[in-house]
Amino acid sequence: MTKHDALCIINAVFIIYSQKIHGVITLSMNCNNQLCLTRLNKGEPIIQADPDSWDSRFTLNPTALYLERSPHNDELIKGLLDKHSIDDPLLENGVVVIFYRGIPIDVPGLPSCRSAVGLSVFTPDLHFIKKFDHPVLKPSDDPMEYDYNGVEDQRITRIGDTFYLLYCGFVTYPNGDYKVQVCMAVSEDLISWQKLGPVKGDVNVWPNKDAVLLPEPVDGHYIMMHRPCAGKQSDFSISLAISDSPTGVWKDCGMIMKAVQHPLYIESWVGMGSTPINLGNNIYLADYHTGNYLASGARDYFANYALLDFNKFDIAHPEKIVEWRTEAILFPETDYEVESPWPHEQRLNCVFPCGSYEYKGDIYLIYGGADAYVLAARLNKEELLHHNEELLSSDSRHVWAADYLREFYTRS
Repeated sequence: MTKHDALCIINAVFIIYSQKIHGVITLSMNCNNQLCLTRLNKGEPIIQADPDSWDSRFTLNPTALYLERSPHNDELIKGLLDKHSIDDPLLENGVVVIFYRGIPIDVPGLPSCRSAVGLSVFTPDLHFIKKFDHPVLKPSDDPMEYDYNGVEDQRITRIGDTFYLLYCGFVTYPNGDYKVQVCMAVSEDLISWQKLGPVKGDVNVWPNKDAVLLPEPVDGHYIMMHRPCAGKQSDFSISLAISDSPTGVWKDCGMIMKAVQHPLYIESWVGMGSTPINLGNNIYLADYHTGNYLASGARDYFANYALLDFNKFDIAHPEKIVEWRTEAILFPETDYEVESPWPHEQRLNCVFPCGSYEYKGDIYLIYGGADAYVLAARLNKEELLHHNEELLSSDSRHVWAADYLREFYTRS
């Protein structure tokens, strides 16, 4: 497959879960039944490292929030864009705020590849407006604190007038031990953030990351989806926790999704992506990632979607909410997605979804490329839903598109 702006996903792998069809169905799409996804900005980064700024090495793994025009949001937009008039035609349809991991060139005496959170502002169709010249959330200055080594892989959710940022707090200790925990920060204006520390409850019993809050409570419960690092890598799965408050205490209910193994890889695992998109009636469209190890030790990450029906939520069986899953919607292909420049021991090809929003019927997926860039893609929401509705009504069972993936992913 060649590099181009519009990527039609043909013969990709689709995995469908449903109440009607038990287990896993894998589909091979054809040219008459294709789902089109468009890489934006000609496939080039919308945010990348600035050698003259604090984020001088890498920018990656963004989360996004769309602020439509309203009296309250207009005040937020004014605060973000102090030099722009709210009457500027550029702001007619509101703005999108993107929070990303920024990493400076290593500073002597500080940990290598130490992340902070940067902030940029765009129009909803991703025309650049402003990039803040400082991080809005930084790691602690205390070497023993929970996020001294980095504030990583943040996801943002708005609940009422409060913004909640869940992130991975990472610290290593002098004796070689380390902690990876789900942490939280809150804000009223998107610029000033108050850290609340590791989230309360039992979700951090294991090393944990890739956490996101649902924007609405379900049956009185606030919902967090997270990815405990329990067991071997192929056991790493998405779990669900509940609380009476967005700030906890959180009670883990168990796993809702684990990776489906493809024969190309020796290990695969999953983790949550961005805040799920509310389709109404307690149904959400959620993106997530699959990570994979090849026998060589190299890794591939691709992006997927799932439909989550919380009308079927059962605390004892949280997996019942997963209506269907569509795998490999987006996979690494371009120069900004393959052969990561990050100092990994083995090759990394990576698309890593952390942010999304809906605008004029399309889903804008904001994602990290190759652990080094912030990229964007667009797909039509109704096309995605329609494809899976058709597949749910089918009794056909097809094989994995193994030859296609092997041709695409196998690299020297």
